[in-house]
Amino acid sequence: MAHSGGSPRELRVVSSQMDLDDVSGRTLFPSPNQGPWMPFVRVAETTISRQVGVSEGHDHRAEEVLNYVIEGRVEHEDDEGVTSLLEAGMVSLLTARLVGHHNLTAKTPPRARWLSVTVQCPPTAGGPPHLVQRARGPVPTRAGEGCTERHLVGRGGAVASGSGLDCVEFEFGAAGQCVCRVGRERRAVAYVFEGTAWISDQLVDAGAGALLEGVAEVSLRAKAGTRVLLASAPGRSA
Repeated sequence: MAHSGGSPRELRVVSSQMDLDDVSGRTLFPSPNQGPWMPFVRVAETTISRQVGVSEGHDHRAEEVLNYVIEGRVEHEDDEGVTSLLEAGMVSLLTARLVGHHNLTAKTPPRARWLSVTVQCPPTAGGPPHLVQRARGPVPTRAGEGCTERHLVGRGGAVASGSGLDCVEFEFGAAGQCVCRVGRERRAVAYVFEGTAWISDQLVDAGAGALLEGVAEVSLRAKAGTRVLLASAPGRSA
């Protein structure tokens, strides 16, 4: 960690681990090497190669859960039996005061794939309101040389967040670079799910990510075919 002007600045590269409960899943954290990084509780990627269900058997208490489908079609079911169908390019954001486990099922063989980000909501009297939002991600816009951005959650995103979560997907159609706003009072996770990127000149391969803190902005440089999810939220201690 480097210090500048009394404000901590940090970029830490972490790798995901294969999920022992589902060999098609990769969990960036929590893992034996990297625990929750509040307000981020969990960041993971799941790929299913046949029509099966993935049961996430846990409660969400005062949390927001983002699911972003990047390939195929996924059916979501909560503990009350309410189902919805998410197609590639769609996002689902659950704001939960308290909700039980939910199931995700691949609906289009041979393959479905999605990213999940879970954040802790700031403390409020009575907890956050229960809310489920689903939408298709907006049309990508130019972010820099060879790069487009798609705002999924937050500023101009497809869905709004009560926790302050902001998520943007960056896709490199050609080799190029761009500069992404973060905010010195926010923590961020930049997860590379396709290709290879240099995040502030740190090499990050697919399946790994960078944890960022105390930075106003971050530079991304990548080859064609690289895709990066940048999620940020107001920084809070555990």
